[in-house]
Amino acid sequence: MQRLGAAMFLAGLMSLPAIARDEPAVPVARPDTNLHSSESEVDAPPAPSPRPPLPRQMITFSGDVGVQFDVPYSSPTGSRPLTLDLYVPRPSPLPMPLVLYVHGGGWNSGNSRQASAFSDFPQALASLAAKGYVVASVNYRLSQEARFPAALQDVKAAIRWLRSHASDYGGDATRLAVWGMSAGGQLAAMAGTSCGVARFEPDGDAGFDAPSDCVEAVIDWFGPTDLETLDSNKAPASPAGQYLGCDPSACPPDVAKLASPQTFISETSPPFLIQQGDCDTTVVPEQSQQLYDALRRKAVPAEIVIYPGVGHGFSKDGKPDTATVAKALDKVSEFLAASFPNAPAKPGALKATKK
Repeated sequence: MQRLGAAMFLAGLMSLPAIARDEPAVPVARPDTNLHSSESEVDAPPAPSPRPPLPRQMITFSGDVGVQFDVPYSSPTGSRPLTLDLYVPRPSPLPMPLVLYVHGGGWNSGNSRQASAFSDFPQALASLAAKGYVVASVNYRLSQEARFPAALQDVKAAIRWLRSHASDYGGDATRLAVWGMSAGGQLAAMAGTSCGVARFEPDGDAGFDAPSDCVEAVIDWFGPTDLETLDSNKAPASPAGQYLGCDPSACPPDVAKLASPQTFISETSPPFLIQQGDCDTTVVPEQSQQLYDALRRKAVPAEIVIYPGVGHGFSKDGKPDTATVAKALDKVSEFLAASFPNAPAKPGALKATKK
């Protein structure tokens, strides 16, 4: 009976309309940022230009977590189709919170299935999904493809895609957390603090019925938060320089400031969990402390955990310290459980902040 139930679950997941290849990834023409609906437009016209075929693969992890790789969510003008990986647990009586993971890699490398702190990152995401979360891991445009704010716009497009398709895979469109490591931590923090900022509107994504780009919780693992003071090597060839398109210290006025999460913190920013190693020399711990202090000055719920003896990626002696990674994951689980109690929010309760 258990095998039959698992087979039926996987068959249902494979037929989800959320992964239809002919539907546009994001809506159009949007004057405000309120969450109007968690339903996608079933009669939406096909994309104006055909997309190249993408591989479609379904595998199953322990705990009856079905994983769909390379699900298209956006096709920015002049860019490759962007995809995400979707980890869906067994059906639940109540809609499940959503978690969007944003990979690191200095904004110029990395993908949805890699994380420096893990030897098998898909398994780690599947284990999180098995706890009752619909988890997505997103690919975005890298700095050699498009400069700031393109990657942030892609993350926001993925947030809207998840909200639009939440009901298709048992997700709750009113409860969404974003989690990122390193450069992905910067993007996650930016997504958390820049809710409704017009200049970061995703390409072609401005419809009346577009879901909110706001999130309800942020998890930042060792992400840079103040690009104006990120490091002493502020040359255009540095990762931050490539991301911004200019030497951070000599960019046009406010460019580096606009790419810094601290710039947009307000009293309505969502709760934050910030985690980092005290021996990190890639992104100094002061960056995390500055973000935490800025959040608390605005009375935003925030927690910071600095782990002793580990560097960037929670590494020790050149490899991830498994004990620290386990502690950090336990803290993530606690934070998500506290942020998203069992009872889902009432429909329409989420309101975006205009800026």
